[in-house]
Amino acid sequence: MGRLLSVAKSGDLEIVMTRSFDAPRALVFDAWTKPELVRRWFGPRGCEVVECEIDLRVGGRWRYRLRHDGGMEMLLQGVYQEIDRPERLVSLETNEDCDASEGQALATLTLVEQGGVTTLTQVLRYGSKRIRDAVLESGMERGVGEGFDKLAEAVAVTAKGVNTMNAVMDRYRGRAEAFESKVAAVETGQWENRSPCAEWNARDVVGHIVDMHGAMLRPLGRELGQAPALLEDPLGAFRAARADVEAVLADPVLAATEHETPSGKMTAEQHIDQVVSADMVVHGWDLARATGQDDTIDPEEVARMWPGAQAIPDQMRIPGAFGPGIVVFGPEVKVPEDAPLQDRLLGLLGRDSNA
Repeated sequence: MGRLLSVAKSGDLEIVMTRSFDAPRALVFDAWTKPELVRRWFGPRGCEVVECEIDLRVGGRWRYRLRHDGGMEMLLQGVYQEIDRPERLVSLETNEDCDASEGQALATLTLVEQGGVTTLTQVLRYGSKRIRDAVLESGMERGVGEGFDKLAEAVAVTAKGVNTMNAVMDRYRGRAEAFESKVAAVETGQWENRSPCAEWNARDVVGHIVDMHGAMLRPLGRELGQAPALLEDPLGAFRAARADVEAVLADPVLAATEHETPSGKMTAEQHIDQVVSADMVVHGWDLARATGQDDTIDPEEVARMWPGAQAIPDQMRIPGAFGPGIVVFGPEVKVPEDAPLQDRLLGLLGRDSNA
């Protein structure tokens, strides 16, 4: 058993197929059950998935229509019988090219992961030996083999993306936890305290961060979920927004979705990492200053943000350049070259650490 497809008969009614993939089984399961991923690999080379519908629940239906280069089409469909993500999937399948009753097959998919490699086993059980043998003689092994090769390519690319996503998720969580701890430490009477951001109090700083989370969700067709009102519970409002963004980072397809931003086209994960996530570091300092907390920024964060801060274009300091009332960065505050790197970073971001 290895990276090549193995196809074998079992008894008089079954076909057993096995293949291993260099990817976590959760990714292989997603590639098998998410329409946007199924379209990338299902079917032999030279075959396009022109219709793909999946209702992933017990009793839910799936339906794929394939079109070959020559124009010939084939319809495959089924009903889910068991779902145990990401380990097992059972469905009753029908190929319209076969007799309606005998052409049905009970398909049991099992995924076993070890050391980052997932072994896929699919058992197809037909209603008669005649149909089972006819399927094998139809060239099924070649077609499935090519499809599984495409699946291997798709999950390998996605797995590389997941490694990047994991780093972005870890960075986001670290920044969110640091910001959340500052929000949690604000005392009841401090929410109206002025912040280093002109015209913003401490509550406004948290509101801006929540709004930034919502702004990155909208191009994905999403909105912030139900959350406590900012006026009543700033901490609860931030926690809810954080959960919404973490849900995007946990979804490989959503995280890789591109959309336009004021800084150009970005994937959702890039937008989160470079804008939303980084914003919490800077505004965490603002909140700390407004409420008398320790305003020290993690030195690793300072070093990570320093190159980007040096490259901020002048346009991003012009009020309204990216929309009415939007100010991305204020004017640079001149800081001595021998000042601590945190002070110099804040100066580039329009903040005076000595004020």
